[in-house]
Amino acid sequence: MEKVNKNGQTLEEFLESYDPTVYRKPFITVDNIVFSMADDKPVVLLIKRGNHPCIGEWAFPGGYVNENESCEAAAARELKEETGLELNEPEQLVTVSTPHRDIRGWTVSNCFFTVIESPEPVAGKDDADDADWFTIDYAAKDDLYELILKSGGKFLRAKMNIVRTRVGTIDLNRSEITDCDGIAFDHAKLILYAIEKL
Repeated sequence: MEKVNKNGQTLEEFLESYDPTVYRKPFITVDNIVFSMADDKPVVLLIKRGNHPCIGEWAFPGGYVNENESCEAAAARELKEETGLELNEPEQLVTVSTPHRDIRGWTVSNCFFTVIESPEPVAGKDDADDADWFTIDYAAKDDLYELILKSGGKFLRAKMNIVRTRVGTIDLNRSEITDCDGIAFDHAKLILYAIEKL
């Protein structure tokens, strides 16, 4: 006997009457957080954005997930398209769904985390104007953190008020970037979140 729901509908009848526009859908994106070591210091791979929003600022290689594409495949594709770097087995670190994190609209990002032995040559491609490895330094006083990223003459920084969950990890939804110079979106918080996982 075919199962029916509380309205007496079979699966076929339910699907015929189902309206997929009832619920708004977020944009699904991926970000690649790629770390390495250079001169005994951690470095992170960033791309210089060539388009709005945050044009000219530095961000993780990433972008939108295509229809019928897994987030893992999208992460590998975006990394290669924007930097030339090929990493085919990224590990998911965290899903970020903080409201208003992207002015283009409701965006949920799956962040992938990779550590490679040494920084490989990269170049800005596709919609990235540049790509580079940045050394990571940060200082903390109580809940106030300052993140400093450097590469050659490039200098990026962000000040953050960090809130932690009861188990001690950074709460990405409640932590705030209070001042930022050159780092796009909420990626300063994500660098700090990821480096604590190293």
